[in-house]
Amino acid sequence: MQALTASWGAWLEAYEQHYKALPGRATHRPCPSCGSDDLRLTFTGKPERRVGYAAFWCDGCLIGIHLSRCPVPEGVPMESLETPVEQRAVRVPNYTLLWPDEE
Repeated sequence: MQALTASWGAWLEAYEQHYKALPGRATHRPCPSCGSDDLRLTFTGKPERRVGYAAFWCDGCLIGIHLSRCPVPEGVPMESLETPVEQRAVRVPNYTLLWPDEE
């Protein structure tokens, strides 16, 4: 039987690859769960500190991960925690959130 989605570890690896390509557009990195080229990453936090939380998801299958206390590279846009959700530039969909694998 095939798993319905990729593991937390596979998603974290995809995030790390995507993150390393910042501030430019990452080259094709397929979604760990469905294989589509629809991965999205947005940061929200305190722009003056360049630290925030990351929402990383696939627009194709609406699965992803959420990370906190992430450094945000210079040149990468980030939303302020002060900005109301309805006024933010990037709309994060209601995606299925994966949790770290239990060992």
